[in-house]
Parts: sequence; structure tokens; C-alpha cells
Amino acid sequence: MEDLIVRFGLAAVYIGAAVEGDAILVLGGVTAHLGLMNLPLAMSVGAAGCVTGDLVWHLVGRLQSEAIRNMRAYRVVGPAVERIAARVGPWQIATSRLLYGTRVATMLYWGVHRLAFTRFALIDLVGCAAWAVLLGILGYAASTGAMLILGEVRRVEFWLLGAAGGCVIVYLVIRLAGASATHTTGGRQ
Repeated sequence: MEDLIVRFGLAAVYIGAAVEGDAILVLGGVTAHLGLMNLPLAMSVGAAGCVTGDLVWHLVGRLQSEAIRNMRAYRVVGPAVERIAARVGPWQIATSRLLYGTRVATMLYWGVHRLAFTRFALIDLVGCAAWAVLLGILGYAASTGAMLILGEVRRVEFWLLGAAGGCVIVYLVIRLAGASATHTTGGRQ
């Protein structure tokens, strides 16, 4: 992921924030600390990407509201989400990033319930801007540690790839040995 940010810069931050969000915003801060991009610009572009992704989910909720309401998952989870939304109101949009895994469901929910597009966008902009600033600064401040962690991840990925390759080789050897034994005994055991 960090290679994409280094190679494509702010475009990667924008697209990554629209699709995933959190890790990209932290990596944008790390990249800014390394001097490869401007931190305020990275946070602004990241916030814009987050808003774009959320607007797409909101639109999907609006356009597919009937189908979503008829989904079994919505009928099971819907009442709980509606209780939270009744307590928090549309500001749930801005805070949805704080509870991992609720962002997309929140955006869909408010689309299904036809929250006015402008109101949705303004509330979401507040939440996305705050989140981008928080994670961008976190990445910037913790960049040394983050780079060490990314280095460890690369090393673990290398060893996992080697282990997977070794497993494939052992599997093929066992399979070939079994096929050879079956062939030499004429299928009798």
C-alpha cells in the first residue's frame, strides 16, 4: 500500500481513502513525514476521498432502498441500527468511523432512509475531515514506528510466502509419491 502512495502520491491517497480509509490516511501522514507529500494537502485529499466513498454508499442506499429493506440481514440488524439512529440522529454519520465496521452500514442506512443529500454531505464532511486530520497526524507523529512495523510486515510476508511455497512443494511430492506407488502396484494396496 505504501508503494502505491509513493508512486501515485495524492491520487493514491484519494482513491485509497474512498475505498478503505483508515490505513491510507495513516500512511499519508507517514509519507508526509518522509517529505514525499505535504501533510495538510494529504489530509485534505484523504478527507475528500472518504467523503466520495461515503457519498457512493449513500447513493446506493437511496437507489436500492427497497431491495436493501427486503434483505434478511437488514431485517435482522435494521431495528438495532434504527434505535441507535433514533438516539444519535444524523450525527451518527460523523461518528461512524469510531466503531470499526459500521461506516458502510451507516452510509447505506441514511441513504435508505433518504436523508437529504446536502445534509448528509455536510455532516459527513465534518466527520471525514476530523478523521483525516486525526489519522494523518497520527501517521506523521508515529512514522518512525509505522515504518518499523511496515518493515516487519514485509519480513513476515516474505517468510509466509516461503512457508506457503514449501507447503506446495511438500504437497506435490506427497501427491507424486502416492501416484507413483499406486502406479507401480497396479492400483493394489
